[in-house]
Amino acid sequence: MAARYADHGVTLLYPSRWTLTEQAEPGQVTITISSPGTSFLTLCLFQDRPAPADVAEAALEAFRDEYTEIDIYPTSGRVCRRRAVAWDVEFFCLELTNSARIRAFRTPRFTGLLLFQGTDSEFETTGPIFEKITRSLRLTPAEEPPQE
Repeated sequence: MAARYADHGVTLLYPSRWTLTEQAEPGQVTITISSPGTSFLTLCLFQDRPAPADVAEAALEAFRDEYTEIDIYPTSGRVCRRRAVAWDVEFFCLELTNSARIRAFRTPRFTGLLLFQGTDSEFETTGPIFEKITRSLRLTPAEEPPQE
């Protein structure tokens, strides 16, 4: 993990051969890190700070709307040392089994939605890398007030 991203109140590390893109809109920033294959990680930062449960539910609803064969499992997790609303998702797309992880958390400046997914054949390799990226995610010093 040689590349470093630092902007919009967060820093993270990711593999230098992977691609990072950023899209900023009023009130929202979306950062996507793509593997050389089809796996990707997306971090959305919502400035209006909606409830993490609402953000996670909206992401789950998008999966339910898109895929008919889907399994959803509640789990637990932390992102940036904050408790996260966490779901693991398994679904079929183009006759392939896919896995996704949804994590939503709130900071003093934004609510974050972390989503990573890939086909199961790729996820064996990319899943642990996504976990490392998630563990590397930090708030910038201005974001360090007491946890909620």
